[in-house]
Amino acid sequence: MQKCSCIIGTYNHLPQGTEESSFEETYQVCWRPFLSTLYRFPDIAAVLHYSGTALSWLEARHPEFIMLLEEMTSRKQIELLGGAFFAPLLPLVPGPDRLGQMEMLTTYIRKAFGRRPRGCWIQDYAWEPGFTSSLEACGFDFTFLQERQFRMAGVDSGRPAITEDQGRSLIVFPAFDAGESFAKVVPFHEAVADLRSRQGDLPLVCIMYPGSAARELWAASGLESPDVFFEKAFAALQKESLVVETTTPSRYLKTAQKLNRAYFSSSASALLLEKSRPAAPRVEKAGNDGTLEGFGSSRRILLRHEESLLLYAKMQYVRILVSQLRGDKSRKKSAQEELWKAQCGDAYWNGPSGGFFRPRLRGAAYSALILAEKTTRQRGGFSSGVTMADIDFDGEREILYQGGEFNAYVRLKGGAIFELDSLRTLTNYASVIASQDPNARRSGPRHCFQDSIAKSGSFGQEIANCREATYGLEDSDRPAHLAVLTKEVTLEQSGRKKTVFIRKRYTFRKVALSVTYEIANRENDTLNFRFCSELNLQAGDQPDAVGLEGQRNGSEKVELSSSNKAAASGIDLLRIENRAAGEHLELRADRPFELLAMPLFQNASAYGTEAKVYQGASILVGWDLSVPPDASVKVVLNLEFRP
Repeated sequence: MQKCSCIIGTYNHLPQGTEESSFEETYQVCWRPFLSTLYRFPDIAAVLHYSGTALSWLEARHPEFIMLLEEMTSRKQIELLGGAFFAPLLPLVPGPDRLGQMEMLTTYIRKAFGRRPRGCWIQDYAWEPGFTSSLEACGFDFTFLQERQFRMAGVDSGRPAITEDQGRSLIVFPAFDAGESFAKVVPFHEAVADLRSRQGDLPLVCIMYPGSAARELWAASGLESPDVFFEKAFAALQKESLVVETTTPSRYLKTAQKLNRAYFSSSASALLLEKSRPAAPRVEKAGNDGTLEGFGSSRRILLRHEESLLLYAKMQYVRILVSQLRGDKSRKKSAQEELWKAQCGDAYWNGPSGGFFRPRLRGAAYSALILAEKTTRQRGGFSSGVTMADIDFDGEREILYQGGEFNAYVRLKGGAIFELDSLRTLTNYASVIASQDPNARRSGPRHCFQDSIAKSGSFGQEIANCREATYGLEDSDRPAHLAVLTKEVTLEQSGRKKTVFIRKRYTFRKVALSVTYEIANRENDTLNFRFCSELNLQAGDQPDAVGLEGQRNGSEKVELSSSNKAAASGIDLLRIENRAAGEHLELRADRPFELLAMPLFQNASAYGTEAKVYQGASILVGWDLSVPPDASVKVVLNLEFRP
C-alpha cells in the first residue's frame, strides 16, 4: 500500500464581542489540550491557524501558549497560516480591507514567531475567483478549499491544484473538513482511515478541524479530560506511521510533482450556503456520499436576514467615510482598524458561533463601526444635519440624521428609524432581530416608530398596518434638522373602508428627537381607533441588563418587568435603562398613553448548544382617538438620550 502524506490542522477563532468566560473555556477545553499534547509528539506535524482576535487574547491572557507556538514553529513541527486578522467573510469585504487585514495578521505572526506565513486561511472557505491575485499580492503561496469545491471544479481532490487570476497563480490544497466531510466528527486516525477506505490510495490526505470540535470529540470519547483524549488520538495516529506520514504544506510542496490546473467558482462551506437557501434556490451541498446539489454565492447570506444586510450596509457606508479621511494618518489608521474589527464574519450570519443572533457579537460590530464613524469627524469642523442616501441598496434613498450625540436613519418604507446610534456609548439601540417565537405579536423587521392602527382599546386587533407602507417625503427644501413624511392609509371599520391621512414629522435636536403625528379624518363620519407607535430597542444582551420604569400623573412610578410581558395605562413617561452602558432613554408624550412591552427572543445555537437568545424589547404605545369629520388630531413622542 502506498504511503500517504497527511496534513492535519485546526483553524481557531472566536469573534469580537465574545465573553471572556467563553474565551477561557475554549482555551482550557480546545486550544491548550491540543497544542500541549501535540508538543509531546514531535514526529507529528500540523498546520494551525489562529485569527488575530484569538492571538491577541492568547498573548494577553496566556503568553505561555504563544511561547509554545514559537518553540514548535522553530523546530518546524507546526506551520502557522496567515489570513485576514478579524476573520471576515472575504467576499463581503472590499479589496483594500482584505489586503490590509491580511498584512496586519502577517505582520503580527512575523513579529511574534520570526517568520512570515506562506499559507492563508479563508474563513468558511468563502471563495471568489479574483482572490487568487489578492492572495498572491499579499505574499501567500497557498490556501485551502474543501474537497467538495475541488470536485465542483472537476479536478482531483487527492493532490493540490494551481489556480490563476490575471496572470498571478496560487496553489490550493483540498481539505476534508471534519465538520462537513464526515457523518460526524471523528479523531484524526479514524478520519484518515475513513478517507483511505473511501478514496483508495490517496497520495495526500488533508484534514482540517475547527478548533471547537475538541469539545465534541472529548464528549464522545467518555475520557476524563481533553488532554487524555488527545494523548490517545495522537498515539493512535503515530502507530500508523508505516502507512501515513504527517507533514506541513510547505514541506509537502518541496517534494510535490507537477500540479493540476484548476479554476474554482464562487463557493463557500456547505453550512454557509445552506444558511442562504431561502434567497438562493440552488445552493451547494455535499452529502456524505460525495454527491453535489448545485452551488451558489456566499454573498447571498445577506439576503437571508434584513438585519445582516443592514449591518453590511453600515459597514460599507463607514468604509466610504474612512476612505475620505485626509491629512491625519493616525486618526485614519484608528478609524480603519475599528472598521476592520466590524468586518468579523460571524456578525453577518448565524454560523456555528451563533453569529448575529448573539447581541454581544452584533453589538461589538456596531460599536466598532460607530467608533470608526466618530473618529472620522473633524473636531470643530463637523456640523450635524439631515442628508439623503441609498444606504441599504434598495434603490430608494433613506433619511440620515448625523448628530454630535446620536445618529438616526429613517427609511421611507414604514417611515421608521432602522438605526439609532448613541455616540457616547457606541450603541445601536435599533439593532433588534425579528422574533421566531410563535407567541410573538408579529414577525418581520423590527425598527423604531413603526405605526399601526388598531381597534379602540386593543393593541392586537389591527385595522391598518403602516409598517409595510411607503411614506412620501414632503418638500425637499427642508430644514437641516427636520424630516416630514406623509401617507394616506386605508382602514376597515364597520365593514367599510375608511381613509385617514398621516403626517409624520421627525425633529432632531442635540440629545433628543421628537416624532409629531398629525392624523386627519377624510371621511364624513367620526372615526374611533387606537393609533399605535412601536419601538423595538436593544438596550442590553439580557433582560436583567435592561431596566423599564414608567411614570404616571407626572410623579407616580410604575415598575415594569423587562423579562415578561408588561402593560400599563395612563403613562406619561417611560424610562429604558441600558445598565451595562450607564445610559438610559426617556420616552415622553404630550398626552398619556397605553403601554405594552414584551421581551423578544430568538432560537439560536452556538457550537451545537440550542438556546433562546434575548434580542431586545418591543414597546408599543397607543392612544384611543376619536377624530371628527374633516378634522385632525396631533400626538407627540419625544425620545431623549440621558447618562
